[in-house]
Amino acid sequence: MLADHTFTRRSLFMLAGVGIGRLYAGSSEFWEKRPPGEWTSEEIDRLLTKSPWAKEVNAQYAPGQAPEGTGGGGGYPNGGGYPGGRGGGGIGGLGIPGIGGIGFPRGGGGRGRGGQGRGGQASAFHGTVRWESAQSILDALKSPLPDAFDNRYVIAVHGIPLLSERYQGRDEGEDSEPNLDNLKALSSLQVKGKDLVQAGVVRRQASTTNLILFGFAKDMLSIDKKDSEVDFSTQMGRLIVKARFSPKEMLYHGVLAV
Repeated sequence: MLADHTFTRRSLFMLAGVGIGRLYAGSSEFWEKRPPGEWTSEEIDRLLTKSPWAKEVNAQYAPGQAPEGTGGGGGYPNGGGYPGGRGGGGIGGLGIPGIGGIGFPRGGGGRGRGGQGRGGQASAFHGTVRWESAQSILDALKSPLPDAFDNRYVIAVHGIPLLSERYQGRDEGEDSEPNLDNLKALSSLQVKGKDLVQAGVVRRQASTTNLILFGFAKDMLSIDKKDSEVDFSTQMGRLIVKARFSPKEMLYHGVLAV
């Protein structure tokens, strides 16, 4: 009888293992099916530009910073700071210092007092916000992050220029860019339901002038795959850039990759 009981337990464990294996093998995403060395260039491009770790974004002008003659705007659709009209609450209704009335999501609606939208006007600048420190992204890029970003979550903003108040539609130039150090206090990462963290390191990627890296100390912000969302926001001169990530989708070989 004992032997039968033992056999039954072993059988159950074996069946469970087979079920888990089939579930994993059945993943529809290439990064779960094949090792990085077998990814195609098209697949890598998709991972780097449109995936759980990479969000396509349109920059907004900060309040009062839109070019003359373009009128006001409500930011993202439905008037909110993020798609779907959510966001804009911040901590106690306050945003990051220097970003005026632009707050950060705390799970509330996307409008300020009096029902007024708090987003700025959409600009013509389009780019990508990418979770650069995720192992999936590191495997795709095949290059390590600079030492300055050790033990930090790293977010990259690619394709959106830094626009100072002196920029008036002319070609982007060195004299039109704010100091990168000024971006620290204007950039944040926030897990829904937790306090936001400001960037501790901001650097331009050496290989390109069109990619800015933002580093946030990991010991100041815990992220779990059970968290519903993580929001990134920065003000790059006259432009505000925001992106929302979903930890439950950012799984790489079954492990949260951030």
